[in-house]
Amino acid sequence: MALYREIGPTAAIFLVVGNIIGIGIFTTSGLIAGQLGASPWLIGIWLLGGCLAMIGALCYAKLGVLYPRAGGEYAFLRPIFGPLVAFLSGWSSLFIGFTAPIAASALGFAHYLGSYLPDGAAENGLVVRGLAAISLIVVSALFSFGLKAGNRLHSVITVANLTTVLLFALLVLYRMPWHLHLSAALTGSASGTDWPTLGSAVILVMFTYSGWNASAYIAGEIERPTRNIPLSLVTGTLLVVVLYCLLNLAYLAASPLSAIADEVAVAEVTASNVFGAFGRNLINTLILFSILSSLTAMSIAGPRVYYAMAHDGLFPHWLARVDPRKKIPLRAIWFQTLVALGFVAVGSLYRILVYSGFILILFTTLTIAGLFRVSNARILPSIFIATNVLILASAAVSNPLETLAGVGTVALGVPVYAYYRRKQNRRTE
Repeated sequence: MALYREIGPTAAIFLVVGNIIGIGIFTTSGLIAGQLGASPWLIGIWLLGGCLAMIGALCYAKLGVLYPRAGGEYAFLRPIFGPLVAFLSGWSSLFIGFTAPIAASALGFAHYLGSYLPDGAAENGLVVRGLAAISLIVVSALFSFGLKAGNRLHSVITVANLTTVLLFALLVLYRMPWHLHLSAALTGSASGTDWPTLGSAVILVMFTYSGWNASAYIAGEIERPTRNIPLSLVTGTLLVVVLYCLLNLAYLAASPLSAIADEVAVAEVTASNVFGAFGRNLINTLILFSILSSLTAMSIAGPRVYYAMAHDGLFPHWLARVDPRKKIPLRAIWFQTLVALGFVAVGSLYRILVYSGFILILFTTLTIAGLFRVSNARILPSIFIATNVLILASAAVSNPLETLAGVGTVALGVPVYAYYRRKQNRRTE
């Protein structure tokens, strides 16, 4: 059964925004400050990362116009590189692309939610896993009401998130004198930063920008896809680039560089310096909104991949069913939730994130490489691919075990693909 093209440009833009903004922007800036020291690169690195994310969005926009189907990388890779590569991409989406990050988001959400519970609750692993499981079930139940209700819910959460984070950044910049900490942090020499250090910082920034391709997964449900897919990808990414730069200016304005260098809780330090004791609760609230927005975005996008695979006969056929009244792939939504609950039960936040990162970047890079086969685009794909190859090499060296686990997960998809291809061949005999 076909999906319904009833998602407008605003909901698609908010899907991109919600999928990008997560916990990363509240934690990575201090690590980057520790690597780079006083330098214009402290802001320049976020502009550079934003440009790379925008290049990726423009490349996906072109692919979305050529292949306006649900499924993201799966839908793009199938006509370009064939069903096996496409299936492995979709198989990776099941275990790595969506369910693992969804589980990580739920665990992160539960950790910050636990800070509002009695002392020690946030450090109790069983409590955190229980809260994470409940949050996943509640989100899936809310999205089960239907296409319009689910997208409306996500849009409301994302608007609240975008507004609160923007107000936080602007209030910090308004209350702190720019000529003190900010000017000192940015007056270092840009040429004094060596390339390996800059490359390491780019990796952190690009992980924080990941999610810019979200609307490509619901391409089969977007109204006027040739117009609204590019519009949502580019506009959503641009909004986040502006927000990220404002937030980093706020971090640098609120504290001396020495106070935030190598500090993971950089947002909390900023809030405490500007708003006092109230700052910790404020940041917890901002992070909860951001994680929830990201969690709901992935809950929308992921099931469309399994739907597309099942529709093509490469996954259980019952996942291709679209509820005619609610206009959503309901079974695919709950299928994803069950797999994510498994990750919550057995995985840790850090290992899930590292395990998923390498393969996500690998298939994104391969997808954009497909433009060489189907279009005359050369410059933008080349820039994106070259950058991602460096990121992949760095990730493989620094986290070999998690990288091997990701590659092994992809390899396990080969016999599954062979099974479904045999089933297809029997039907056609």
